Amino acid sequence: MKKIILLSAGMLCSIFILVSFSSKNKATSIASRPAANIINCITPTLITAAAFEVKYQPNALMVRKNVDALTTAEINAIKVGLIKMKALPYTNPTSWIYQVAIHSTTLTDNLPSWNSCHQVGQAYFFLAWHRMYIFFFERILRAKSGRANLTLPYWNYQINPVLNAAYRDNSPGNPLYDATRNPAINSGGELSASIMTAFSNSLDLIPFYTFQSNLNGPHGSVHTAVNGNMANVITAAKDPVFWLHHSNIDRLWEEWLSKCGGRATPIDTSFLNTTYTFFDEIGTPVSMRGSQVVQIATQLNYKYDVLPSTPTCPASRAVFVNRQPLLKKEFAVEIKGETKKANFIEATQVQLESFIKTNKRTNFNFSSNTESERLVMTFNGIKIGQMPQGVVEVYLNLPAGVTPTSTSKYFVGLLDLFSSQHIAMHALHGIRDSDEIELDATKVAQALGLTLDNIKNAEISFVVRGCKLNGIELKTEAQITIPHIQFSIDKYRN
Repeated sequence: MKKIILLSAGMLCSIFILVSFSSKNKATSIASRPAANIINCITPTLITAAAFEVKYQPNALMVRKNVDALTTAEINAIKVGLIKMKALPYTNPTSWIYQVAIHSTTLTDNLPSWNSCHQVGQAYFFLAWHRMYIFFFERILRAKSGRANLTLPYWNYQINPVLNAAYRDNSPGNPLYDATRNPAINSGGELSASIMTAFSNSLDLIPFYTFQSNLNGPHGSVHTAVNGNMANVITAAKDPVFWLHHSNIDRLWEEWLSKCGGRATPIDTSFLNTTYTFFDEIGTPVSMRGSQVVQIATQLNYKYDVLPSTPTCPASRAVFVNRQPLLKKEFAVEIKGETKKANFIEATQVQLESFIKTNKRTNFNFSSNTESERLVMTFNGIKIGQMPQGVVEVYLNLPAGVTPTSTSKYFVGLLDLFSSQHIAMHALHGIRDSDEIELDATKVAQALGLTLDNIKNAEISFVVRGCKLNGIELKTEAQITIPHIQFSIDKYRN
């Protein structure tokens, strides 16, 4: 049964009038909004599920494909769509600049839906927001392209860590090319192998919010490795790679669901009822709730080429109970070179000792049938002086002399510097948000046989790693400060 779709026709816009500008006017159009393109709004109304189906769902199920499987004609259709979007005034919701600004922008017009990604306190909505965002961007791109079955392709870096050649072609006028990227990426370089390992490890996590949180490590690392516009939340959507990347992140959500084993989308009201507004292919504002984007085939009429249309797993959810801090390092860690180690020798152990005493045990309950535990590492207040053109890998208890590799049992994950940078910018402008970046260390703790009693002897290694070009890893500079590192236990009721 289709769910009710809320259409904010409340923001139903007047017809946008295209006007011709002289070259001088084009140069200043963003600074001074053309009066003919000012958005006028009216009172909101609702649209029924049936009406939504008629308006937004074609008869055939749309299929999103791997970008490496696209034909030349399909690539050219994407180019045509982008060129037509870029030719529109920035105040037109179907224009390239307007769509980019929905993610984030420094433009001061504050038009409807601008800067709606990464809202304070709504990190839990990361996957759902981007699903809505790229769904409507895809509809706009399809309409501009003139190709009725065009869909957004995805970059499956786990199969091919090299960016598709069409996006690296710097021929004049190619709208898929972005010169600000990491030169290695634009030259056919490979993303770090640890990105792929971190994605695979995230898919193994069963609680939705744990999966989503850990997915942000490799997600953000793709942003920083591609670098340039992609490395900053404010400019990320300017790079056409952004849309490849987030189509794949959306696909990974579906892949996670298809693995079953208790995986399921959230049922809490904060997720189900959170609403955002986007624009369809004719500039009509459409508001959607989280509950309306959890089943892509039946609600949004698309699927991914290598995944089933609808996962057939029984719904089963581990319910989060609480987080209990164990150990916190309050001495800043400075990451400047390729490798940096940090220990907890000077950390306060009062909370750890209290937990052991209260629970009368020194072992973790990782596999409890009733109330299981997960070991979580959190990094607070990260400051970035220089963003690496690559990744920062995190290892736990890596022995001296052992070469760090993401396939080892010591590899925990990747720091999400992309989100950290944005949170730090919020703080500079007086906007307070949780600056907690977390990694699930349960798998490593189990592999190493760690106990509550010996976690105080833990040592963390940070490894800065660049991309590979012609099989050779490129060195990359970084300047990162981590003021606080904490170990905690997350409890889940099964």
